[in-house]
Amino acid sequence: MTKTRWARVLIVEDSPVAGRILSEGIAQDNRLAVVGIATTVRDAIEMFNRLQPDVITLDLMLPDESGLRVIQRVRHVRQTPIIVISTLGTAGTESLPFLALAAGAADVIVKPAGDENELRAFFPDLNQRIATLALAHAVPTHESPLRISTNGTAPRPQPIETNGALECVVVGASTGGPLALVDLLTGLGPDFAAPVIIVQHIAAPFVEGLVRWLDKETPMRVALAEDGILPARGRAYVAPSGADLVFGPGGRLRVKAVSAEKRATSPSADALFASASDTYKSRCAGVLLTGMGRDGAEGLLKLRTKGAKTFAQDERSSTVFGMPAAAGRLGAVEAFAEPRVIAGRLRKLAARHERIT
Repeated sequence: MTKTRWARVLIVEDSPVAGRILSEGIAQDNRLAVVGIATTVRDAIEMFNRLQPDVITLDLMLPDESGLRVIQRVRHVRQTPIIVISTLGTAGTESLPFLALAAGAADVIVKPAGDENELRAFFPDLNQRIATLALAHAVPTHESPLRISTNGTAPRPQPIETNGALECVVVGASTGGPLALVDLLTGLGPDFAAPVIIVQHIAAPFVEGLVRWLDKETPMRVALAEDGILPARGRAYVAPSGADLVFGPGGRLRVKAVSAEKRATSPSADALFASASDTYKSRCAGVLLTGMGRDGAEGLLKLRTKGAKTFAQDERSSTVFGMPAAAGRLGAVEAFAEPRVIAGRLRKLAARHERIT
């Protein structure tokens, strides 16, 4: 292994051909080294214990047992990040990616069909996810750049009174977001006094499955956002893929088309947050959950400058602290906390009983 290849990757894939393609694609990135390819659950556990990889990529459909068993066994030993690379669900398997997330997988992405153009786009994205997760989980030779300094220049939040009813909560999330959303929505409960509008970065084929899973796993009713609807109190709406979700006249949701080059990065939390700041001003709250990158940071700052309440997931509970950290560096965050704690603060804000300190 060359000196620059500092993140060790274990591939778990039942197809030798697919395993070889994954290995070759990952090895194109000089930050990453493939240390093994396992084709069964048994081999995966043995290689995990022996090779101690920094990140695991996992196919859920393995010949001896479900890949869920790998997640359970690995997470019982240590918090090694696992990226599930899944084919699109067939009858009876649609929920597997979300069961994997519930079991502790960090991320889930769609396995490409093998088309050359798909593979060309797939590996830069996969490799960046692997490197980011490796950094976030303390690869020994690198100090994570995602950490916020407590001595930074971001202004210390001042006490803000809850001036007026809380009419809307907007949420942005990426890697690790589905589990964080379960905690947040469960904490808010079915009787929450405002609608919750969510941008979750996830592969397009999984969006509708995510909506169904959140609706099943949390007490709050969850639906896919549709153009022109008026959000209802006590309900959550997840943005569709490939477009931005914003507020239109009267607070109705608008699904806004974006250019072809922006489609891969839509929906945008920044776009949702900026729209909420214009529509609701101080009568809104913004929440930025775990995720890589910086989407939502500038939008959260716009919310805060309009007097809205702003929260971000803390580093300890984040899968990747990238998005919350970026918002913190801008001075956009009033309080960092775990999702359930944020939910408790939002319930108090909605009841107009809490002073943010």
